[in-house]
Amino acid sequence: MSDFYVMRKGHDEFNLSDKLTSVHFLELNVGAPQLTPTYNSIQGSDGQLLQTVSFNSSTAVASFFIKAGNRSEFNLAKSALQRELYARVPIRIRSSDDPGKAVWVLANPTDINPLANSDDAKIDLAFTIISGTKLTPFNSDELADNQDKLSFGMNLDLDNLPSYHFNSNNFNVFNPSDLDIDPYIQHHQLTWTIKGTGQNVTLTNNTNGTSFTANAGLGNSDNIDHERHYTR
Repeated sequence: MSDFYVMRKGHDEFNLSDKLTSVHFLELNVGAPQLTPTYNSIQGSDGQLLQTVSFNSSTAVASFFIKAGNRSEFNLAKSALQRELYARVPIRIRSSDDPGKAVWVLANPTDINPLANSDDAKIDLAFTIISGTKLTPFNSDELADNQDKLSFGMNLDLDNLPSYHFNSNNFNVFNPSDLDIDPYIQHHQLTWTIKGTGQNVTLTNNTNGTSFTANAGLGNSDNIDHERHYTR
């Protein structure tokens, strides 16, 4: 049997079946990415020029079966399920069928009614994926501690996972994502820390030419911490 995991920002992830024993998770279907392009037309010129492309919100559908002994048990299970999945803030969901991919969502209104002449129900709950794309439920430097969530076909050498701690002035950072990381425009999470001594420390990304400079000296006990991400 598959498991359905739920997490709210600032809280621990939990298995829905552990909380709701009468609610049985069936499957989670995540819709195709929705590309939203922006074009620029030039008068007198054929076609259009592509300016930007973003991933817009799409839809995920989670299917459940409520097993109840009577109508009172059904109503209690229904209320408990709505309490866990309907919230004023986004929630992160994923399934054990694809453990390495999660989406941040908001629940869409879905009626939950029992089957005819029954106190059981088969329901399909729809969610709006506000994150646009699937995300891993862990950061890149946490690969070693989350090998149980790595999906088949990611082509990672589990015996030689990439390191994210460097002691030289030049180094390569492995990005296991399907997408280029853009913390400012696309709100992707990027966190780094510099420890050491020196003046006017500069960190340069040779791939895209961007850089960061700290106009202050670093002592033996000083750190430079940088974190950029969008709080979903």
